[in-house]
Parts: sequence; C-alpha cells; structure tokens
Amino acid sequence: MRLRTLAIPFCALLAVAGGCAAVAGNGRPAESSVPIALDPDRPALAEVGALRFRGALRLPDGAGVGGLSGLWVSDSGDRFAAVSDNGKSVTGRLSYDAEGGLAGAGHYEVRPLTLDKSPDYRGRLNDSEDLVRLPGGGWLVPFERNHRILRYDGADRPEGTPRKLPVPPGLENAPANGGVEALAALPDGRILAIEEGDDDGVRERHAWIASAALKTRGDWQPLTYRAAPRFRPTAAAPLPDGGVLVLERRVSLLGGWAARIVHVPADSLRGGATMDGVELARLEPPLLTDNFEGLAVRPGEEGDLLVYIVSDDNRSPLQRTYLMMFQLPAGALKVTVAGR
Repeated sequence: MRLRTLAIPFCALLAVAGGCAAVAGNGRPAESSVPIALDPDRPALAEVGALRFRGALRLPDGAGVGGLSGLWVSDSGDRFAAVSDNGKSVTGRLSYDAEGGLAGAGHYEVRPLTLDKSPDYRGRLNDSEDLVRLPGGGWLVPFERNHRILRYDGADRPEGTPRKLPVPPGLENAPANGGVEALAALPDGRILAIEEGDDDGVRERHAWIASAALKTRGDWQPLTYRAAPRFRPTAAAPLPDGGVLVLERRVSLLGGWAARIVHVPADSLRGGATMDGVELARLEPPLLTDNFEGLAVRPGEEGDLLVYIVSDDNRSPLQRTYLMMFQLPAGALKVTVAGR
C-alpha cells in the first residue's frame, strides 16, 4: 500500500536519520547496501520481544529498488525476490557475516511484471502488494485498486503470462488502497488472504482461506483477522507447523511508524475462525522503523527460524528501504501457543 495522503510536515516528522545513497555516474547507486543499527543509542541491543536481532540493511535509493511490498527469501538465504507497488519484481543476493548475521545485499535485477488486462478495470493495474512462493512451484501476487490475485510461473521470480485466480467473495467491496496485502500459501497447499482495510480503527479485518484446489469464488471460506488497535495487516508468511506469521503496520502523527510481528497458530486457520495472534515483537521508536510491508521466513539451524521484513519507502526522499533479519529460537512458538 502506498501512503499517498501523508503531508510533507508529517513525512518530515517520520523521516529516519541517514543520508541518501551515493549515485554512481551511470545513474545506479554506488553502494549495494549499508548496515544499520537497530537502535543507534544501544548498539548492543539484540532482543526484541521473542526475537533476536540478526542484522539490518538500508538498500539503495533508486535503480528500482524501492516501494517493496512483498518478500521471499530462499531456504539457503542467499537469494531474495520482492515485488514493488508499481508492478515490478526485484531480485538480489544476500550475504552474511561469520556469525550468520545479515551483512549485505546486492546484484539487484528489476523487471516489470506482466499484467492481465480487462475492460472492467479502472485506474492503476500494477499495485502489487505481496509475493508468495507456492509449495509446488510458481508464484502468487495480490493487487490492490483493481483487486485480484494473479498466478505466475518462474523459478526465481514471477514471470510469464499470469492466470487470474477466483477472488474471495466481498473483496470487490474493499477500499481501493486497502485490499489483500497479506497472502500466504500454507504447507498443506491452502491459501490464506487477509484484507488490509481502511485506517478506521477497526481491529477486525476480512480474511479468507481456500484449498489448493481453488476453482471458484465459492471455494473461499471467510474468517476474521484481529489486529492490534490502530494496526493493519500488511504481509503474512507460512510456518513449518502450519501456522503463519503476520506483519502489521501502524502510522500516526505522534507515534510515527510502528510494526508488529504476530504468530497465528495452525488451529486458527479454518473457516469461521477468528485469528487473534500472539505478538512476538514490536518495532517502534527509538528502534529502527519505517513502512514495513514485506515478510519472509526460512529455516535456520537446529530448529530455529529466520524472519525477514522489508519496508516500502513510497519512493519518498524522507523514507528508506530497510531489510531486517531476526532469529526466532526453536521452541518459542510452542510457548506462545501454550500461553494462549
């Protein structure tokens, strides 16, 4: 979701300190990424709720590496793919230090997504908001404004002519800039979609779940996602145990940007249920914050999980594209489930 309504004074209030990336003579950024502290005043800070901070990067301004609203990271951790809210796919490489912390990003490649066309569409067609790697291969990308979910082929990124999936009943009534921002393909093949909705203070958001054999709109089953007050869901990622992590985002004049990472257990992912997850971590000032909209999870060592989030800079000089990595220790999710 691109936040178009922020006034300049508001943006200035929310701006994060740090200079713009230097630009080389060919118009591409001279740097691939810049390491960033979680809290400049507490450089040793390593715990955020149930998560352990494992590194953050500022990605370059320009060259198409911006507006990122969806994220995927390979199981090996060396590759990532993302989509931007202007219909582009972005791929790149990740590197790590000797302790396994996120150390660098680079080798970016930006390509336009092939879009479907319909005489019924109005306005923008390319507002892509999340990126899902399907267990059997291929990709799903949800779009706002002209609300739809497209399925793409491609080994390393969404490519080729897409196929439109049946959309959940009622999605056509979603706000133009508040459709499906959180989409996940579960290990059993089911698809979970969560609507962002309006910034109206309502905690309950529409959600839907469908089997892998999705063929008609009637195959979607409704359920409800309950966010924290003033937060809205912006991304989701599947977990090996059948649950999901959900990324939520808040922005306000007084509080600035904030984000939550929430665990929703597998037993909540069924038609008619209310997903009321457990907060694992919250990012708000003085911690590093921005408009976080992309979420990815991959396996770590000895049963832990590595969690990545990426921010959408809205292509504003007052915002940045940050990529952060956290470690979720083995057994932490069992504790949250037991504490429900």
